[in-house]
Amino acid sequence: DVRSRQEYNEGHLQGAVNVPDFELINRIQKEIPKKNQLIIIYCQYGGRSQKAMKTMRNMGYTNVYNLHGGLDML
Repeated sequence: DVRSRQEYNEGHLQGAVNVPDFELINRIQKEIPKKNQLIIIYCQYGGRSQKAMKTMRNMGYTNVYNLHGGLDML
């Protein structure tokens, strides 16, 4: 969940880890050290998570997917 902590606290998917998009580069390797682990990224509408997915792929994560349309599509 790459939304803000406040958005996350208002509701999130079960088992989600909150790493806000603006903290992603500094925190993701600590939170998810295995670069081949399945990761599904989401936000409210899909825009922030799309950018986060691209960032993570550029960092070497190989199994990263964006929840298209974000939480609003669920």
